[in-house]
Amino acid sequence: MTCAYSVPGGGEGKGISIIIPAYNEEAMIGRTLESLCDMGGVGEILVVDGESSDRTIQIARSFPVRVIEAPRGRAVQMNRGAEASRGEAILFLHADCRIEPEAIGHIQSAIAQGFAGGCFSQRIDSPRIVYRFIETSGNLRARLSGVFYGDQGIFARRDVFFEIGGFEEVELFEDVLFSKKLSAAGNVIMLRERIIASPRRWERTGVVKTTLLYWRVTAGFILGVNTRRLKKLYRDVR
Repeated sequence: MTCAYSVPGGGEGKGISIIIPAYNEEAMIGRTLESLCDMGGVGEILVVDGESSDRTIQIARSFPVRVIEAPRGRAVQMNRGAEASRGEAILFLHADCRIEPEAIGHIQSAIAQGFAGGCFSQRIDSPRIVYRFIETSGNLRARLSGVFYGDQGIFARRDVFFEIGGFEEVELFEDVLFSKKLSAAGNVIMLRERIIASPRRWERTGVVKTTLLYWRVTAGFILGVNTRRLKKLYRDVR
């Protein structure tokens, strides 16, 4: 696959490092990587595989990306990717999400303005009206609270990421914990540019059932329930 970016050599780069944690994502990873092919400002892409048993690694290696293998666990995988990255800023992108063509340029602009990091405005990839409510409420929550979820495309300046200790290696809500640390470290921004998220979890389990599950797990997290216990409620959808 020919892309505008290439696998870089040694040394710290000036572009944006995109880190994609993946586990059994053969159905989505190719589409996501292809969407990044002609995007300006991408310094490198690292796919961090968490012990997939399908063709995720083989598909990823058909693109000019760096493939890293790590123990399964999104936080662990993202930290390993960050440690191996070289860009001036890092974007953590879920394997079932895509970003608009101008998105990387807006990350660079935000970093140049002194923001510590931020996220994108989310759009769920479905015409169903119910998803307009879900994405609007989620975007409003993130804008008002400064607490970002992983499927909103969290990004951070490289130096800030390591200063605050990266992601806490917990089973769930590593994104919430990280974005709170990020907000405490400096100004953050929610970009108007969109990240397009897959509706697969809602479609597989049902919108109402999935939403109630999210609320239940979130309430447990707020009340201090151990993330290992909460993970048992949170089902992976592939």
